[in-house]
Amino acid sequence: MKPVALSLGLALAVVPASPPEAIHLRVNQVGYRPGDTKVALAMTGQDLAGQSFEVRTSWGAGRVFTGKVGADRGRYGPFAHVYELDFSPLANSGRYVVRIGAAESPVFPVAEDAQTQLLAKSLVFFRVQRCGAAPARGHSACHTQDGVAKGGPADGSLVKADGGWHDAGDYIKFLVTTGYVTDLMLATYLRHPDVFADDDGNRIPDVLEEARVGLDWILKLWDAPKGVLYYQVSGASDHGTWRMPERDKEARPVWACETGRGANVAAKAAASLALGAVIWSDPGKPYFDSALAATYLEAAKQIYAYGKKRPSAQPSNPAEFYNERSFADDLSLAATALFRASSDPAYLQEAREFARAAGDAPALSWSDSHALAHYELARVDPSYVAEAGRHLATSLEAARGFANADPFRVGIPRLHWGSAPDMAGVALQAFWYRDLTGDGRYLPLGQAQWDYLLGANPWGVCFVAGAGVTWPRYPHHQIADLAGIELTGFWDEGPVPLSAFNGQKIKLSRPDPYEAFQSEGAVYHDDKQDYVTNEPTLDANATGLSLTAWHVAPAPTPRLR
Repeated sequence: MKPVALSLGLALAVVPASPPEAIHLRVNQVGYRPGDTKVALAMTGQDLAGQSFEVRTSWGAGRVFTGKVGADRGRYGPFAHVYELDFSPLANSGRYVVRIGAAESPVFPVAEDAQTQLLAKSLVFFRVQRCGAAPARGHSACHTQDGVAKGGPADGSLVKADGGWHDAGDYIKFLVTTGYVTDLMLATYLRHPDVFADDDGNRIPDVLEEARVGLDWILKLWDAPKGVLYYQVSGASDHGTWRMPERDKEARPVWACETGRGANVAAKAAASLALGAVIWSDPGKPYFDSALAATYLEAAKQIYAYGKKRPSAQPSNPAEFYNERSFADDLSLAATALFRASSDPAYLQEAREFARAAGDAPALSWSDSHALAHYELARVDPSYVAEAGRHLATSLEAARGFANADPFRVGIPRLHWGSAPDMAGVALQAFWYRDLTGDGRYLPLGQAQWDYLLGANPWGVCFVAGAGVTWPRYPHHQIADLAGIELTGFWDEGPVPLSAFNGQKIKLSRPDPYEAFQSEGAVYHDDKQDYVTNEPTLDANATGLSLTAWHVAPAPTPRLR
């Protein structure tokens, strides 16, 4: 997301001089399950070849594992070496540190439930993002007057577009991201329903309560009598003032899809609603609601038909925010969901046709749902499993090549705005491939992305707020800053090349505690000014939530359900 204006401070980032010959140890700070691959990293200018390392209990009871320093993965920035420290045989539950000489890692657990906490934490963030009258964390009811139609047959008239989620650190609401986020939430729930808790005890899993925020807002964006779909609330003017959301008193613009455009956002909306229909139509569940399911299904059918008639993607306004170009992947996902909800074979045939038209994509993200579309189609169509497996393998082979050339095993071709959720997307695809084929060859690749996100990265930061030992404290987020709250559970955007950061002419608000670990290829700042590497987003959180569910779920699990 692009910047929101606020006061500026320090100079642009620069690449630091080479630090002393210290050893910096990086681990997955959230922890490992007993059977996980466990690899710490030693980043240093020293030659550690042939030396030993040890794992000790965090409370001083002594050494529990000794190993030899492993492969040197090569240079990172100012550090000549990044060494592997493999302690995978350690399977006893406990809290530990890795040590070489005087260097010691952050404390981390080994436990079967070490990662479960991330599910509840991730949902906390969505409650901060809630817009409208729904109970929210950190702010009062806001934007209840949304909005005034811009374009379409109701242009200039009041329309009901309150509710939903703010997209990021700002207060714009986008169907392109809300649709993707809700799709991913519901698809993950359908695959692993047992991992999601009902912490408030109302017999509805908390993830479904949160998904209703997205679903019910999507319903409001569809005006069936007028045949118009709205895709965005507010726009670039939102970024003019650093403020709390309840200060906005005017009805904001609600943008209608342009003539001939909208297949992408319509399909995302239809997929979400159809999956909602599947979930709430299950009479065996305590939240069963046949009327709600029927409402979702009818709207999904209408919106899908609307999207098919508009075979062009609708970008955001302005397009530089979310300029999606593909839509066949979204239409396939929607058709698959409609088949699940209705059992109409015509939708299954269309899902296959759109999936083949979509082909492959280099990543999984809000703009590229190809991998999710292939996986979901294979879940309901056994004849498509082999084809879906080939598509996933194509993406994962490319990711493995990128990872093998990177000292931290980053599985994307280059760092960019939103690198972290794309890494999570690689890891998700590894799970999906294993789920369809029974072949776990890409799971180590996925584990490396997971470990990176949770602390095994150059800065030693767990990119989930409130988890691990060191996490982002100063996100580019208005509510967190002005209300003075910890933004628990947000998954950060992750690093970018120095040139990408400096190109935005951002000035940091405080000295950079990670200056010694920055490089030309990768910078990250825990600073509220840095909207490039340190702004929360809905899609990053949904991807992280989904990935956590796969890590927490028992494995292996049946391929189709």
